[in-house]
Amino acid sequence: MTDTTVTHSLTPTVIELSTPYLVKGIPIRYQSLWLLVRMAYAQQVEQRPLTAAAIRANFPKAQAIRMLISRAFAEFSRMQITVGWGHDLQADTLLLNPAQRSRGPFWLTIASLECLEFTQQGVKLAPVTLASFLGLPASALPRMGMIGERKGADYVMQDMRFWQHLTQGMREGHDGFARPARSRDSEPFFLAQQCAHDDFQQALALMKASLAWRRSDLVSESKQALSRFEHIIAVGQLASARPTFAAMAQIVHAWDRYTHSDIEAARVLLLQLEASTTLGPVVRYNPRVRFEYLNLSALLYKYDAMSEGRALRQESADAALQALSYALEAACEADSIDAVQHVAANIGWCLWLFRQLNLLDQPLAAVQTQAMRWLGLSEWICDRFGVGSASAWNTIFILRIARGNCPPEGAASLEVFRLQQPLPLAAAAAALQPFSAPFSPSKGFSNWFSWAQFSLEEYDSGRVNFPPLQLANLLLEAAWFCVFEQGASLSAYQIVERLRALLLELRPSERIFFRDALASVPLP
Repeated sequence: MTDTTVTHSLTPTVIELSTPYLVKGIPIRYQSLWLLVRMAYAQQVEQRPLTAAAIRANFPKAQAIRMLISRAFAEFSRMQITVGWGHDLQADTLLLNPAQRSRGPFWLTIASLECLEFTQQGVKLAPVTLASFLGLPASALPRMGMIGERKGADYVMQDMRFWQHLTQGMREGHDGFARPARSRDSEPFFLAQQCAHDDFQQALALMKASLAWRRSDLVSESKQALSRFEHIIAVGQLASARPTFAAMAQIVHAWDRYTHSDIEAARVLLLQLEASTTLGPVVRYNPRVRFEYLNLSALLYKYDAMSEGRALRQESADAALQALSYALEAACEADSIDAVQHVAANIGWCLWLFRQLNLLDQPLAAVQTQAMRWLGLSEWICDRFGVGSASAWNTIFILRIARGNCPPEGAASLEVFRLQQPLPLAAAAAALQPFSAPFSPSKGFSNWFSWAQFSLEEYDSGRVNFPPLQLANLLLEAAWFCVFEQGASLSAYQIVERLRALLLELRPSERIFFRDALASVPLP
């Protein structure tokens, strides 16, 4: 047995990269050859195993890489090339679970790797030269400094109005007041573009505008800013000069696709980013970029988990929560308290949604209180640190979870409707500890309806500005709890009529949701 192993390790595995593709003189499919060469390049040049994302990025038209990988492994086995998968590179390949193979990452055993010999028309190739065959950029990373030279004194002595307008726009974005003004002369991001001294400042202002407007549900405005941003990137060299900026730009593009419901395009953009030899390390080592990447990745997994008919929905739900947990760590690592509150809210809401869809095994009551705790943490941060305070989503989600144990179809009569038992306010206050201060009775929150009413009063006074979809959700929760607590009161009728009038400002698919929801609230 030992002699056979030694003899095998000394026999080269010749891989011919010219057509017809051959391994040990045996024909091989291009996809399998590419995978073999890519694994070798990843281990010998990039010093890491090959991720499944890198395979998907190279074959974006493939609906699933599972078949591609299965065929490749069958050919590797026939050629006696041992390939493993998973994060333990020392694992015995005979003990690995084939059901988890397509998840990767993939690696060649040391014995198989040492035997590989690459040739092109019979001429030996060094591993570092394989990048062109694989369709990758050169292995040497580009210079990370700025393009050209910059004199520090000259730069900082420039007119500071660009930075003044940019930071004002960013502040308004955090406060939820980012809106394209009717007069451009008063819109901070536009003024920043007008005062920009170079392409980078122009692109930076546009990217920040796109992000701020997307968070405010201003999809068309965000798209316009992104289109102008793309033009600057296309004609310049900013991406190669600033890899962190380029990585964020890729994520902004992915967010844009996600916002327009082009889920697969968003997924491919993230996969390409992770697989990039120049931008992949930015995601790995820059916590702020990593947070944005993981946060959007979690939403893509959430989409898979919530899509009826898709396979592996429970696995997708767990992957979403896993990505959010890593995003939470990245947000803290980046010292971004605003990012922490965003991801805490996402964790709370996803946790509840997945339990409602029976994608989690935990008891309903335990998930109900734990989801509230995460949302309570998010709102506590908003209250204490002054970030994200112009959003009503935390209030909306807490109210919806509080009535989550009530039948979604409501009741046939008002009397039966009011006999339902949402989570008691005292139980919610206990669940939100130690983050219940923003919703304390001393601030006027004596019942569930008062929580929604307070946010509505803030909106009506002009102190906050909710987008139509957010306002509609807030009105829905206000209507439900007003009818539950007060019955067929004048306030209940006014809230319902206000919501019905607002439906005209929503998308058709959104209107259907609210009409169905209102039908479950029985008002005479």
